Amino acid sequence: MAAEILYRAKIKHTEKTIQQLYRTQYYSYDKLRILLRLALGFALVAAALVASIPTWGRAILLLFGTWFFASRDFPASVRADKALSERKAKLPGMDYAFGPDAVTVSGEGSMDIPYNKFTRLVEDKDYLYLFVTRDSVCMLERESLKPNNVLAFGKFMEEKTGLSWRREKAFLSLNIYELRQIFLDARK
Repeated sequence: MAAEILYRAKIKHTEKTIQQLYRTQYYSYDKLRILLRLALGFALVAAALVASIPTWGRAILLLFGTWFFASRDFPASVRADKALSERKAKLPGMDYAFGPDAVTVSGEGSMDIPYNKFTRLVEDKDYLYLFVTRDSVCMLERESLKPNNVLAFGKFMEEKTGLSWRREKAFLSLNIYELRQIFLDARK
């Protein structure tokens, strides 16, 4: 990119960042699946409490029901573990340069991504995620952002992409509009 660089950011991937990346991807794109897992877990626990079956049958229902509750991000962990084992501890470092028209990504090669290619912007307390597709994402460390003004960078990305930032919420705090959005996202 020969144009002026407006922002820079980077990330040095570790096992922790890979786990977080896959967890964020899962919570961003598979909310309907997570809700279905929670509903199945609830149904199994409820069946264990009210069904007229032997104690061993109740125990099995209760075991599977609580597993569905406790393992909400199990599929993300499995995918992250698979990615880590395929890499065999050779985790990349990525550098990002944000120009007026595109982001230049370098690390394991180099490429420019025009802002209109991004489909989702997600943030958490440590990282910013710029999704091109479900499986193609730029993960940035908040602390690495130069100049270090996350608020201005967020507005810059919203203007360039036409998207709004999403912050993942606990499922118990979802409102009806967010549930509706989950179903709309699942239909895409």
